[in-house]
Amino acid sequence: MSLSRFPYPTAKEALQNHKQVVSSIAEWFKSPRFKGIKRTYSPEDVAQYRGSLPLTEYPSSVQAKRLFAVFEERFKNGQAVRVLGSTDPVQMSQNAHFQEVVYVSGWACSSILTTTNEVGPDFGDYPYDTVPNQVERLFKAQQLHDKKSYYTWLQSKDPANTERVDYMRPIIADADTGHGGVGSVMKLAKLFAEKGASAIHIEDQLHGGKKCGHLAGKVLVSTGEQIRRLIATRLQWDIMGSENLVIARSDAETGNLLNSSVDPRDHEFIQGVITPVKPLTEVLIEAQGQGLTGPQLEKVESEWLAANPLYTFNQAVELKLKELGKPELFDYYLEQAQGKSNAECRELFAEVSGGEPIYFNWDAPRTQEGYHLVDASIDTAVKRVLNYAPYADLLWLETKTPNLEYAQSFAKRIHDVYPDKKLVYNLSPSFNWSAHGFNDHDLAEFINELGKSGFVLQLVSLAGLHSNALSSFELAQGFSEKGMKAYVDIVQSREKALGCDVLTHQKWSGAEMVDSIVRTVNGSSMGSATGGDSTEHSF
Repeated sequence: MSLSRFPYPTAKEALQNHKQVVSSIAEWFKSPRFKGIKRTYSPEDVAQYRGSLPLTEYPSSVQAKRLFAVFEERFKNGQAVRVLGSTDPVQMSQNAHFQEVVYVSGWACSSILTTTNEVGPDFGDYPYDTVPNQVERLFKAQQLHDKKSYYTWLQSKDPANTERVDYMRPIIADADTGHGGVGSVMKLAKLFAEKGASAIHIEDQLHGGKKCGHLAGKVLVSTGEQIRRLIATRLQWDIMGSENLVIARSDAETGNLLNSSVDPRDHEFIQGVITPVKPLTEVLIEAQGQGLTGPQLEKVESEWLAANPLYTFNQAVELKLKELGKPELFDYYLEQAQGKSNAECRELFAEVSGGEPIYFNWDAPRTQEGYHLVDASIDTAVKRVLNYAPYADLLWLETKTPNLEYAQSFAKRIHDVYPDKKLVYNLSPSFNWSAHGFNDHDLAEFINELGKSGFVLQLVSLAGLHSNALSSFELAQGFSEKGMKAYVDIVQSREKALGCDVLTHQKWSGAEMVDSIVRTVNGSSMGSATGGDSTEHSF
């Protein structure tokens, strides 16, 4: 029942309506769509933020339901949804012939189309509406081509036996770090849902310190902060009544910096020194005071790190127990230390060692920005994604190498705890695929083999950017040497041979459909844009 009506509802009617809304949200939470999803808030919490207007389902939520069903089926059968990243409506429309989803990369948006039109590397420093705006651009293009496809299908001689191109492929988009705190994450999630994204992924890097997953120097946020991002996203969509999917991504396998030690779940992997030493930041500040700059400061930093090996607390304990002649106690210590904070582990060591002192200082190696150094490893990454799992629909662990056995091993570690959790794999063009020992068969089967391990979404995030660059380079090179022969050989003849519908670009753009609309209004074909004089009739 709508509260925005006349005669105006009474307070009792409004309260009764609120109770019905709470009840419907509670039932919605219990639906198969949200199996295994943890919420830290109640249906009452969601209802009180919805306001009085009745909800209208967002198109992105309609698409998200479809996406969820596709993932469910593919996961059950050990198959993968494969996708090439799209940077514009042309790529989107061509990919739609062969792919089930559309992917929009933040890297691509950062480098070719930002809200301010100022492009640059993937450091997450573009305006937060950049990727949502690209989603909207593609979503509107999808709707145009969908209407065109539908119109053309109905105009065919035998629609009942004619297949039409389905352009309404669910859009999955890159939300980077969420672009700020809880409020910013919620606004971004709302914007994505309004613009047409069925799913987004959020990574555990620091906003302001974010870098492409295949660059060095990545700064991770605490486990708790990433979880709050996921909760904020889900809450925003619950308020909207949307079933969009959130993907939790971790860059912890290669991210060697951490913004805070506040979360005990991160303590196990923070590195420190095991002998007293002047802190790195003090050494660097003194060097700056002496006039050292740039490479000279980097040399000072490198020399400090070389002279002061770093260890996690558990590694420090192992060394100390060996020094004490009690190495056999380490396995017991390690078993008992699982899930404990650093303070608790220090108490545990004292208990195990008989009160022996241990020196461990994780503040000494901190960077000038205050970041801790951490042990970047697969163990760190797996532990993090396991913590994210209850709050996310899919999990994405960014890797530094395209190694099938490696991916299968960490997939097993995740599925040992969460057997129904769907996984994402980045078939990144940052990898030099030909340098990793693959033969033709291995390359052809890589996606299929990963699919058997639960990697239900596999993407070449920057395929659109690279294919665009390659085709433009090839054509420009040929055109400079052979003129129109190069254009015909490289573009037009291949469009004909492959059946690429952009060959007749007027028709591709929807000219026939729009022309039909104009004729419907005018009641005449005299001004038809697609009449006999159209040059496209020559094809």
